[in-house]
Amino acid sequence: MTAVRPLVLVALAVLVSLAGCGAFFGGGDSAGSEATITPADVPTDETRAVETTGEGSYWGNVSVDANRSAVTQPRVLELRPNCERPPGLVVHIQVLALQNNDPATNEGINTTWQFASPSNRDLTGPYSNFVRTIRSGFEPLLNATGVRYGPLDRDGDTASQPVTVVNGNGTTSSYRWTVRKQDEAPYEGCWMTAGVAPA
Repeated sequence: MTAVRPLVLVALAVLVSLAGCGAFFGGGDSAGSEATITPADVPTDETRAVETTGEGSYWGNVSVDANRSAVTQPRVLELRPNCERPPGLVVHIQVLALQNNDPATNEGINTTWQFASPSNRDLTGPYSNFVRTIRSGFEPLLNATGVRYGPLDRDGDTASQPVTVVNGNGTTSSYRWTVRKQDEAPYEGCWMTAGVAPA
């Protein structure tokens, strides 16, 4: 019992000596101290880049309503193919471009044309034919008020995704977007659209 008493006294002495050091360990209130933690910047539409989003973020089951905005439009319409974008993102870029198409300039259609694979371009003919095809056969994609993306199905270097668009009066139209990883220059390794078909 006498051996326990000196240990208790030592422990009490340590506690008493540390009691005045609360400020040193962060428990005390010292006058004039300020927080030294700098919070991370909150992402904004200007700092959040569409093309750098991870592959899993664009793999379907996403509803996008009222997507047209002054921030989205110029950013989407200026994008061009690169080999860092996953297949689902390539689909999203084109759908958003068509959703934000300017009928006077056809910028959204032009962005979609930029992402069409060389074999798709050969099939549709020159750009003027592509514009006519979009305006006549795929008109619901132009300036849609809402979009729903289904699950992306990927099989090696080919992927497809269902896309449903809604227009201003609530009418829906569905499509299947097929993209393929290119194996020839200048787009080798890039996902580009092989075809879009009504679903």
